[in-house]
Amino acid sequence: MSTATRQHQQDISLGLYVDLDLDPQSAGHSDANRGGANVQHHLSEDWNTSVSPSTSARTSVEQTADVVHRMQQLDVSTAGRSDSVGVNGTDFQNAAASNAHSGAVSATTDATWDFLTNAAQMFERTPELTEITAVDIRRGYDMQGYRWSGYELQKQMYTSYRRDVYPQYQSVPHNVKEVRRRANCVDATASYFDFRYATTGSDYKCEINHFQLRDLVWATSSYDVFYWHKDGVQCWNPWLRTRKYVLERSQMPKAFRLSAICVDEGLVFAGDYRGRYCLKSLRNDNDTFTGRLSQGTDNNDIVNHVAPTKSSGGAYQVLTAQNKGHVRCFDVERLSVVGDTEFEWAVNSTAVSASGALACVVGDSCEGLLTDPRQNHRTIARLCGHMDYSFTCAFSPDERLVATGNQDTSTRVYDVRWPQCALATLCGYIGAVRSVKFSPCGRNLLTAEPADYLHVYETSTFGSAQDIEFMGEIAGVAFSPDANCLFAGISDSIHECSLVEFNCSKMSGADTTEDIWL
Repeated sequence: MSTATRQHQQDISLGLYVDLDLDPQSAGHSDANRGGANVQHHLSEDWNTSVSPSTSARTSVEQTADVVHRMQQLDVSTAGRSDSVGVNGTDFQNAAASNAHSGAVSATTDATWDFLTNAAQMFERTPELTEITAVDIRRGYDMQGYRWSGYELQKQMYTSYRRDVYPQYQSVPHNVKEVRRRANCVDATASYFDFRYATTGSDYKCEINHFQLRDLVWATSSYDVFYWHKDGVQCWNPWLRTRKYVLERSQMPKAFRLSAICVDEGLVFAGDYRGRYCLKSLRNDNDTFTGRLSQGTDNNDIVNHVAPTKSSGGAYQVLTAQNKGHVRCFDVERLSVVGDTEFEWAVNSTAVSASGALACVVGDSCEGLLTDPRQNHRTIARLCGHMDYSFTCAFSPDERLVATGNQDTSTRVYDVRWPQCALATLCGYIGAVRSVKFSPCGRNLLTAEPADYLHVYETSTFGSAQDIEFMGEIAGVAFSPDANCLFAGISDSIHECSLVEFNCSKMSGADTTEDIWL
């Protein structure tokens, strides 16, 4: 283990001690007397308070029960600490102020201290399973292959602290508390999707090349899930539990660093950091085409997002959102750019309604735009309310709603008929919203944070949701076309797990495209 990793473990452990009003010195913490500022923020003179014999004679079970009680009383929500979290981690001074020591500290046994220390070092554990099914969940494992039976408190402390110290990236300074204060109240106890299967290991690991671009998972059926792997674009079949390359690195241009992909109509389209593209047919391995989307020799026009669409005549096209402020329309049959609209800011994502009459454009601006793609993206309305830059957007299948995900940790849903203000503001827990998707049936809205959390909302009132929690960076999410399956790609150097599949919950009622016709 590297020195930096062990140092991070020690800082997390100290933070847990303070949160629980416990004494790291009595536990023999190896770094309790370190001269660093982090330790000084945590320690106080009350650590040396004497303890009565009756307290020290308590059993470890009783002491652990006290720990659980204190954890339940702690306010470890992100809303309470969002202002003290920076890009480089926790502001320990503010954390200490919010967790001021209030009295004598109860003694604990060495076993209890080991118990707490291990909670901060859970990422040293390795999964016990390489393939996880719903049966394994009932046996006490989680969807990443960890067995938590008997270690529930450790998991609670580690995940809570992980939520608090996750870096908050802001392009425009803003107060996250203010965003969350205005958000909708949501009942997060619903269940719309049930876990079915997950796989771990480097062979299935999704890759993220840019921390802000997370739309790297696509599903064309319940049996074909496409994602970016370090050696190319792979297709995963969760039912046969197999994988294969559909676009290998050797078929891409030299030094091709993928930033966005889409898979549709039997084609794979990928864009990279230099404004180049690679187009591959899934039906013929020899049909691979490469080229440049941007004119000239500009090597910094990153392809931030690609979205499939069709022309008024039915021709298959791809809309590309690029970092130099361009939205380009690429005609697949002609292998050329047939439309180019320039905006005042970098364009991070685009979405087109089912009929092709509306488009949503978001980027390095606090406002999003509703445009008419048939008229060179003429602006129809502005979508206001966000406090930072947006990186994802999506239309509902009935074209009535459009959702935008932002770095201010919120998703805003607008009714396209009255886009002056948001219909709903939905907030997450850990950071920016990097991906939003409506289910093909329109009953659910899926939002993905940069790590650890997926949220599935019902779209009738946005009053209830299902929170799906795990540990790891999220590379992308996708619904199957029949809305029966939900897929997530996880890319994390600490926690194992690569691809996860969820099935529509029968308890939540029918949620498939067939219901539209009933």
